[in-house]
Amino acid sequence: MSGPGRVSEAPCAGDGRFTPDDATADSLSRPEMRKLLAVCQECPFRAQCIALVKPRGSLFDGICGGRLWLRGEVRATCEGAHPGELREGAASITHGTPAGARAHNRRGEPACSLCREAGRLDQARRRERKRASGP
Repeated sequence: MSGPGRVSEAPCAGDGRFTPDDATADSLSRPEMRKLLAVCQECPFRAQCIALVKPRGSLFDGICGGRLWLRGEVRATCEGAHPGELREGAASITHGTPAGARAHNRRGEPACSLCREAGRLDQARRRERKRASGP
């Protein structure tokens, strides 16, 4: 299942170097920060990280969701990051429902097994109703 709780499994979890207290434009442009940003390339939690931290709204400084931020503005992006990950205000998903399957689809992410099954059952019911009402 997806959700902000799994961000604790991210490769950067608990590493204070990703969120320096004294961030400035100069400190964030250092080579060490670019190396840290590379950690995000293979991370499956980039979108969840952004949804949890809300870097634009919180004027975040540091690395979040595969981007290097200064005062809530993206300064650099890791390879493989895509714009769909930048949604900060995405509503939570009601897993195990047809609406949950549609929400996953709107976010451009694979549906979890509960939502996938609910979507499949809903589609089968719609097909059956259509057959029953046909000529």
